[in-house]
Amino acid sequence: MNKSLEQQLYEENQRGALCSGLSHEIYQALSAIRASSGLLRQAMGKESPQAYGQLSWVFENIDQSTLRLSRVAENLQDLLQAERGTLVPRLESLDLQSQYSEAMELLTNGAKLYGITLEWECDLEKPLFLSADSDWADKILLHLVTNAVLCSERGQTVKVSLRLQETALVLMVEDRGPGLPDWVQEHLFEAFVGQYDPMGEGAAAGAGLGLYLAYMYAGAMGWTLELNSSKQGTRASVLVPLAPADTSVTPAAESVLRSDGGGWQGSVQRSRILAELGVWQARKLVREEQEDG
Repeated sequence: MNKSLEQQLYEENQRGALCSGLSHEIYQALSAIRASSGLLRQAMGKESPQAYGQLSWVFENIDQSTLRLSRVAENLQDLLQAERGTLVPRLESLDLQSQYSEAMELLTNGAKLYGITLEWECDLEKPLFLSADSDWADKILLHLVTNAVLCSERGQTVKVSLRLQETALVLMVEDRGPGLPDWVQEHLFEAFVGQYDPMGEGAAAGAGLGLYLAYMYAGAMGWTLELNSSKQGTRASVLVPLAPADTSVTPAAESVLRSDGGGWQGSVQRSRILAELGVWQARKLVREEQEDG
């Protein structure tokens, strides 16, 4: 038993070192890419404005790809903090109705390109401010909506709602996809357990960190994330208590994707969602190629 415990601790330490090392390497590479891209833009803008305009889509792809990699690095950092018990929210007074309505507008337009209809419903009649981490609130919504969209077939509808109950706000994301396979449901909210990919061979889609981190973000803020799945679809529910959460307010470590505290209006959060929409579009192209083939 002692040997097993020692082996487990060794593996956890090794995974922590790997996550930390990979995150550091990604940030360093991204800094070089961004600096080079910035210099190239500046030079082309001065020397050849016409060529710069023609290649604007290339720079947009670079921006989108670097942000996506930044999110990967941030996820690795958060994974490391979660496993060490040091994942701490940066709490502020937040109106989820406003923040999520703005986010859903962009996500709805993006889902149309993917062939999915996103329905957004919110029954709040006036702003309701609660203590929450703005970035984490965004990422919880994004993780759940992305999972629902990627598990849905073209022409299906994903329903997203924010409703007021007696003691909590309830964020609900429902899809009509094939549901999660048994092996995933047996390990829900564990790191590196991949989302079922109906386009592939039942294997993992992505790194398998999204749902785990959403669960950890929710718990750290005093929220509750629940997920129910069957062959008729999957429903994810997030309960946000109306009473102040009993959570630590120790300042969290700043990361590259932290906003300036401006909530959804901050460019970081907008860019985060636009980057995710780029992933949806890429998956759409893959699906079309498979259908044509």
